[in-house]
Order: sequence, then C-alpha cells, then structure tokens
Amino acid sequence: MLILMPVGAVVLPGTVEAQVVLHPTVEAYRTRTGVSVGAFVELKPAGRDHLLVVDMDGARREVRCSTLWGFSYGDVVYRINVDERHAPVRLWTQGGLCYYENGYAHLRMQHERLEQVMFAEGQGHRSYVSKDLEGPIVPAVFREGDERSASGRFRVAHPQYAPLYTCIGDEDDLDRTRQCVVDFEVMLEGE
Repeated sequence: MLILMPVGAVVLPGTVEAQVVLHPTVEAYRTRTGVSVGAFVELKPAGRDHLLVVDMDGARREVRCSTLWGFSYGDVVYRINVDERHAPVRLWTQGGLCYYENGYAHLRMQHERLEQVMFAEGQGHRSYVSKDLEGPIVPAVFREGDERSASGRFRVAHPQYAPLYTCIGDEDDLDRTRQCVVDFEVMLEGE
C-alpha cells in the first residue's frame, strides 16, 4: 500500500524525507500542495507514457507521468510534456516565457551526480519553450518558414518572441539556446 504524505508533513526522527514530490496539477505546483512519494529510482518509457519509479520505504512504486502536471526531485522541477509521450522536461526559467531542457538527461545527472550526460536518440530534444506553465511545450528549434511543426505553429501564434526565434535558429544547440534565452529575458527586463 502506497502511503502519501502531503508536502510539509512532519518527518519523524530516523525517517528519510521523500525526494520526489508529485504535482498532479499546475495549481498543486503553484500552491506547494504536491504529494511526497519517496526517493527517485528511474524513469522508464511505457508505450505512449512514461513511468516515474520511486522507492518508498523499500517498496518500488510506479507513477504514470500522464497523471501528472509535473514533479519535483529535490529542488528541481520537471513538467510533463504531453506531446512527447508524457516525458518530463526540466523547468529552467519562467519569466517572459518558460524554458526547459531534456528531462532524461537532467534526471540522470541529478540522480547519479554527474555534470554532463548524453541521452539516446528518441529521448527528445535538448531544449524546449512554452508561453507559460500551462501552455504547450515545443522544441526550441525554429526553422525559417516552418509553420507546420509544433515549433512552427508556436512561432506563428507568438510573434512577440521573434528575437528569440531568430537567435535560436534551426539547430538543437544547447549552449546557443541557453544564451539566447538569457539574452531575451534581459531584453524583456530592459523594456
């Protein structure tokens, strides 16, 4: 039986505080009313979904990512990208827009305490954006003239981000994308 503790619950001496907090909705994330479920074990694909595997008191439990808005692992927030088989993406910034990076890579780096990892083909893009915490998450790859892909449709729907699209361009280059996002946020602060 899985016993769930609300965030902020008292942890008795001698017990281990949970490392993973589930956020079934964006509101649960915003109000910090998620549910602590145990220590992170792994993330694994499951058909059109992903399973977040946690260890609670020696028992492994699987949580379908499709049932979540996101989760926190330690102090890092992951949002579920419904358009990529409910895979998590790491939330990096929320301001003029939200910026995310590949969840597989960041979960592995965080869990194994690594500075850098490679992720396999088919495990998503390096980086993503969304207008806010509720809008669609799209790959941060913006090809000139593209109006058909998720990124292209996002570009058409949100012309206010034109300087960012131009800066990022059509390559999935993490360092370049990070710098473009930082520069874009600084530009917005100056306005």
